[in-house]
Parts: sequence; C-alpha cells; structure tokens
Amino acid sequence: MISRLGVLGGMFDPVHNGHIEAARFACKLLEFDLVKMIPCHIPNHRNSAVSDKDHRLNMLRLAIDSDARLEADNIELKNNEVSYSVETLRTLRAQKIAHSIVLILGMDSFNTLTKWFEWKELFSLCSFCVLARAGLQIDGNVYEEAGAHKRLAQNAAEFYQDKVGKIIIAENFKHDISSTEIRSKLNAKENIQNNLDSKVYSYIHEHDLYKK
Repeated sequence: MISRLGVLGGMFDPVHNGHIEAARFACKLLEFDLVKMIPCHIPNHRNSAVSDKDHRLNMLRLAIDSDARLEADNIELKNNEVSYSVETLRTLRAQKIAHSIVLILGMDSFNTLTKWFEWKELFSLCSFCVLARAGLQIDGNVYEEAGAHKRLAQNAAEFYQDKVGKIIIAENFKHDISSTEIRSKLNAKENIQNNLDSKVYSYIHEHDLYKK
C-alpha cells in the first residue's frame, strides 16, 4: 500500500499537455506516490467522447509512459454504464491501495460538485486538490453546502492532517487549453504540436482521428 494517491479523471479526448501538467503539478504540490489518470467512459454531465475508448486509453498511455509517477487506469472503461466519481472512489478505497486518496480537478468542475451523484459521500472517500487560475474562487453555494470553511487547508502539512475530507486550492495553475480546442485545431489543420505529446500527435494522424 502506498501512502498518497492522486486521481485525475477526464475524457482525455485527446489527452493533451495541460492534462499531463495538471497531474505533475498536483503530484509535486502534494507529494503523491502515484497519480492515476482515469478516462471516463460514459459521462454524466457532458457530451460523449468523440474517439473510441481504446484510442483514448492508448493515447493516454503513450503520453505518460516516460513518467513513473503517472499511471493510466481503465477502471471506468470496463463498464458500459455512466461513470460516477463516487463509485470509482469506492472501488479504489476497497482495493486498499493507498492511505490517502486525493481527487484532482479544476475549479470549474469543483464548482459543480453539489450536482454530482451522491457527492456528499466523496468527503468520506477522498480529499480534493482544486487547480485554479489566480482570482478564481469557490462558488458561494458550493462553499456553504460542502462546509469548505472547515475543510480548506493552506498547505500540504495541514491538508494531510486528516485522511479524507480536506480541500486545498492551488491558485497558480495556468494551463487553459482544452481538448475541444485541440480537436477544432486538428480539424482546421492548425499546428498543435506544442499542445500534444509527439507520440500522441503521431497516433492521431496514424489512426485518422478527429476529422469531420
């Protein structure tokens, strides 16, 4: 059993440098032993993926194969059902792979937390690392309903005082590119090599992905 596990979910359609930077940023900030990057199969609050789940998993594995701290996990791709974070975290908890589990997400996602399926249980399963650009804040209603006043930690030491239920906000994460933008640029034949791992870029062209 490892001590600290980060969990970063997403469609990864395709995985881009912003995803990888988010995982590495959180890994450094909270000293994770491992970050599991988990592609979503059937989303609850967004459109379905453009690319097949196997392509998305393959691209993710290519993008992180040189970083031993990052691991692609197909836990959600195995089920032909809507992917709920609470169920994924229940499964990870049951596997007893880490003492502390931390869900990594952006402020925009965190601000929809109270709309998630069985969201209150998440605080008994994990803590939260919220990546935000400077000036972004927790939505007032989410702040109140989630009891953020008693959960917020100012640093890693304070964050790990409790096994679950804490929140830390990293206000200096500055990567804004989205997979939607990547797909649009690919379709427009714009140069996006600076936004993608070279192996992912080659894979997309080899398999003729994201062309309308």
